[in-house]
Amino acid sequence: MGTFSNNQEANFVWGFHADLATVSCYAAGEVDDLILGRSKRFDALKRLLEMIHNSLVSSEVTASPQSLMDPTTAVAMNHALENSDPTISMNTVDELLVQSNLVAQLLERVITDPQKVKEGEREKLEDLRSLCLELSRSALACEEPIEDVQSQIP
Repeated sequence: MGTFSNNQEANFVWGFHADLATVSCYAAGEVDDLILGRSKRFDALKRLLEMIHNSLVSSEVTASPQSLMDPTTAVAMNHALENSDPTISMNTVDELLVQSNLVAQLLERVITDPQKVKEGEREKLEDLRSLCLELSRSALACEEPIEDVQSQIP
C-alpha cells in the first residue's frame, strides 16, 4: 500500500470535508495554533484561501448577474465579515469583493510567511481567527437543514 505525501493527504481529507463551515472551523484552529506557537501545517487555511478565491475573488468573478459567484459563500462571508468586525458595513457586492480580497491577501501572507505575520500583525491574526469562526457559523446557518435533505431521499 502506498503512502500519501502531505499535499495528497490534505487533498484526500478535504475531499470529504470540503464544506465552508468545516474548513473555516479548522482554519480558525490553525490560526490559533500559530498564535500559540504550535503551528505545523496550514492545510485548512490553504483550502479556505482556495475556496474564497474560487468563489469570491478570482479575476473572472464580477458583480454582474452572469458571474460565477457562489451565493452561499457570498452570504456567509458577508455575515462573517460584519459580525467579526462591527466597523465593516457592506451594501454592495463590490464592497463584499473588496473585503473578501483583503481576507484572501491576509490568508496568503499567513501561509507564505507565518512568523512574519505573527510578529508584525498579531492583532490581525486574532481578527482572522474570529473571522474564521464567524465564517464557520455563518456557513453552517446557510446550509440546508438535514431534515430537508433526508425528506428528499426516496
